[in-house]
Amino acid sequence: MTQGEESQVTEVEATVTEEVVEKPKESLEPKQPVNEIKILITLKDDSILLGVQSPDCDPVFKTFKGTMAVALKQVPVLVKEAKEKWAAAPLNPKADLPEPPPSQAPARTPPTPKPTKPTAQPSFF
Repeated sequence: MTQGEESQVTEVEATVTEEVVEKPKESLEPKQPVNEIKILITLKDDSILLGVQSPDCDPVFKTFKGTMAVALKQVPVLVKEAKEKWAAAPLNPKADLPEPPPSQAPARTPPTPKPTKPTAQPSFF
């Protein structure tokens, strides 16, 4: 590498280093709450499943009996309950389950192969 090429490489390295250092990280900024809600209504016979979901929050579901009119009347109630729940804790806490005990099943041994008898070569003539 010539001296001119080395100075160009040094200038590029300095520029890249400055760009990396100067740019703030966007992930450090607090996220603004998303005002998006999805509503799910599932009707099967006279059973209703009503659900509400928002990004970065666990969904909230409710089941009951009735018609579409009853389900539509329950939507504002469920949305209000979901928003109150999400304000307190948007995600359900992780389950604190104990470690499963080690398996007590005996180790399997591979089956022993059966001894094979050498077969005589068939005579073709």
